[in-house]
Amino acid sequence: KLDNSIYGCDICQEVCPWNIKFEKTTNDINFHPRKDIKNKKTINDWSIDKKEFNRIFKNSAVKRTKYEGLKRNIKLVNQKKGA
Repeated sequence: KLDNSIYGCDICQEVCPWNIKFEKTTNDINFHPRKDIKNKKTINDWSIDKKEFNRIFKNSAVKRTKYEGLKRNIKLVNQKKGA
């Protein structure tokens, strides 16, 4: 039931009426997409180890899912796609 997503916060941000109403671009680089995330285009690009997970998601809400949770979600999406 992940609908090809490995983490759900982006969906919430995209559909939140509050975010849509007050959306504006910022110059604060802390809110820009991280290139280590943006460059991962396919589910197979997420074959990362725990060390890389901690580096990529330092100070990120994604760490709430923990490495094991992210790996579980990746596995579920891969199973759905027949990978």
